Amino acid sequence: DLLIAASVSNWGGYALAGVAALVRATDENATTGAGLLGWTEKCVPTEEAELELLQRCVDAGCRDGVSGQKEATVDGMSASENMDYLREIRDACLGKR
Repeated sequence: DLLIAASVSNWGGYALAGVAALVRATDENATTGAGLLGWTEKCVPTEEAELELLQRCVDAGCRDGVSGQKEATVDGMSASENMDYLREIRDACLGKR
């Protein structure tokens, strides 16, 4: 068993999904180029997809887990902060960090 420590569960989930992409690409000897990009695209959401999901959740009546408000935030963090972490995780998966 391994622990993924994250102050926001979504970020831990993105990191886990990113590792899954790296493992799958490694298993296929596709750790560069289209293979790695393809698995990252399949496993880790894009910023656009995540923003759309947050808005669909708000539209459906979901509330932020910390503020309790119907807003496109994640555990009290702004959408901008959420996208910053998502971008960093995607970049790390793709070797850009």
